[in-house]
Order: sequence, then structure tokens, then C-alpha cells
Amino acid sequence: MGRKLFYSGVFAILLPLVLCAGSCNKADEGLWIPDPGTSSKTNTGDDNAPITFSESLCSDIGQTPIVLAYYTENSKELPDPTLLTHINYAHGRFKNPKTGDGGIEIADVDLMKKVIALKEKNPNLKVLLMIGGWGQKADGFSMMARDLDKRKAFCESCKSHLDKYGLDGVDIDWEYPTYPAEGNGAIQADTQNFNLLLRELRQTIGNEKLITFASSSSAKYVDWKTAILYIDYVNVMTYDMGSAPERHNSPLYRSDTFNQTSCDESIGLHVAAGIPLKRQVLGVPFYGKAYKGGDEKYPDETYKIYDYEVKYNEMADIFKGTYHGKDVNGKNIRHWDDVAKVPYLTDEDGHILLCYDDPESVELKGKYVGTKGILGAMFWEYRHDDSDHSLLKALVKGVYGKDSVIQ
Repeated sequence: MGRKLFYSGVFAILLPLVLCAGSCNKADEGLWIPDPGTSSKTNTGDDNAPITFSESLCSDIGQTPIVLAYYTENSKELPDPTLLTHINYAHGRFKNPKTGDGGIEIADVDLMKKVIALKEKNPNLKVLLMIGGWGQKADGFSMMARDLDKRKAFCESCKSHLDKYGLDGVDIDWEYPTYPAEGNGAIQADTQNFNLLLRELRQTIGNEKLITFASSSSAKYVDWKTAILYIDYVNVMTYDMGSAPERHNSPLYRSDTFNQTSCDESIGLHVAAGIPLKRQVLGVPFYGKAYKGGDEKYPDETYKIYDYEVKYNEMADIFKGTYHGKDVNGKNIRHWDDVAKVPYLTDEDGHILLCYDDPESVELKGKYVGTKGILGAMFWEYRHDDSDHSLLKALVKGVYGKDSVIQ
């Protein structure tokens, strides 16, 4: 923090930008962005160096409407390419997470190669590398983005992986610029440094590869009017918005059951921030949220029946009355919130124990994508579905009105 500070947070778009998903779009000239080539090496948030700059988005974002799976190295079964248009393979991580240098490395490259090979069954399939995650899993972003040399190494590492493996782009999962999650090194200049990173990443990988970003449901932490010039579409994480007993995990609409922000409102927040509907992908959780525990408000542990996160593939056993060897009969009663359009579980006394999504709610979210005019839907994560792919099939049914994405 004692070194010379530069790069301001003042960015202005002087001419309107015409946005259209699925085509190569030119950002208008007149964008004032600091030039890293004429300033000092480290940016922690001060000084101006305005230049004009014009850049392109990706020339081919792939099949739309998008149905996108996050698929991790922990998965056992390969994804079904007839049910997906896009796959974000996770994880890419910083080689040196505490310093942000050295570029990135990929977990289980052999598995990733098998995922990429699924293009033989669906030639329209796009496979991207997801980099980052929550909290310490995103360590390295802030330290990298504030330093010119580290940004360059990161961008070149991304390009190397894209070229070597035939990947279609990168999904940046920095949760979140300026937000100090689990000691991830965040600083206030992260928002501006993120813009620099995006510009340099686009310059490095060109306009034949995708750049996407996983955004908080709040639409905070990003200077969207600048960032959207380089990001092809935004994966809105409309989940982790609450947990039982007082919040839904991912309500489609705000209801009286829980007076909380909804998916629909989150999409609206992103529109207000400058992201058109046709550049947004709605997030769908393939898991539910229960009482976390440790809350003085509920000291008797009445609500502590299920783990904080319950994967959908555990729901069949729950409805049979067992959960991790525990008897949950009488504590697995399904209810439907007809305003929020999501289910939840209670015990016989009506205590809310688990808020989750099921095929009924997921199909409705898929239909919402079409009705609202959103680019598509994504979900976290593939391995959380049941063996019949009930949630994914419901999502495809909602988005496409049929049993496959194959056109």
C-alpha cells in the first residue's frame, strides 16, 4: 500500500453500445480506460491515465437459448451433451493463490478432455474453463489483477489452455471484486482492476473465444457499464439467497412466506446495472439450503435436521424417511409456495426445515427464461442431480419445450 497508486475508478462510456447476443459486436470508441503501458506497475486505486479504446465481443457465443452446466473435477459421470448447450468445466485455479502469479492450472485435465470430446456427439456444444470460486478458492484474483505483469501472465496462461485443449472460453468466477471473503486479499481497487483484466484478457484471447462472469445475485461489486464491453454474457447466481427456516434458497418471485429478494428481482437489478436480458443467464441451484446451526435464535436445534446444503440426489431418500442414516419421517413434509414457485419441507408442527428446488420449480424457471427474454439458464452443479437427471430434463423442458437441446 506504500507504493505509488494509480488507475482510477472513473470510467465513462461516451457513445451508446448496441448489444446483440450471438454476434460479434463492436464497442463504440470513446471509452476512457487507464493505459497500463504508460503507468506504474501496481494498481491499488488512484490517478488517471485516459485513453480511447475499441474492442470486440465473441463472434460466436454458441447455441441459444443457453442451457449451461457447471461440471467439476469431482464428478464421476460425464454430462449428457444432448441436454446441454454449454459446459463450464471447473476448476481452474491459480498456481500461486497467495500471490496471484504463475498463471493457472487445471484440475484433472484428463477428465476435462473427455468433456471436450463430447462435441463429437453435439457439435454445437461449447466448453469453457471456469476459474475461481468462493472465498479462498478465488485467492489470487485481487493480487493478480492489481499487477500488470501478473495480469499478463494470467491472460497468456488462459490463452495457452484455450489453444492447447480446444476450449471455447473462460468463465471468471471471482467472488467478488472488493468483497473480503475468507481473507481473499480484496481491496477497493478490485473493481477497476477487474476492468483492466477483462480488457487485457479480450486483447489476448481475441474475439473467437468467450469471456463470461459469475455474478452475485445482488449485481454488486462490478462496474458493469465497462465490464459488459468485454463479457459476452453474465451467469447470474440466483441462488444462495437464503436458507431455512427464514429464507428460500432461490425463490423465483418474492412471496409472503419469506419477504426476500427473488430471482426475478435479481435479474432486474442486473438490468438496472446495465446488463440487457439477452446477456443474462439465470442461475438454478441443484441443491437446497437448510438451517446452518449455531444461531442463538434457535438454540434448541429444532431446525437442525439436515446438512446446510442438501443435494437434490439426496431427496429421494429423504422422502423415504432417511437422511444419512437418520430417521426423518415426519420431518420431510413437502409444501409448495405458489407465489415464490419453489417447494420446501417442514416437520409435522410446520417448522420449515429445508428450502430447495425440484423438477416442478426448475421447469418453471426454464419457462421464465423464455417468457422474460433471458439468454438462458445455468445450474450448479451437474453431479447434484439424481441418476435420472430429473432436474436437468425439467430445465430443458422448460427452456426448449422438448426433451433435448439438439436442433
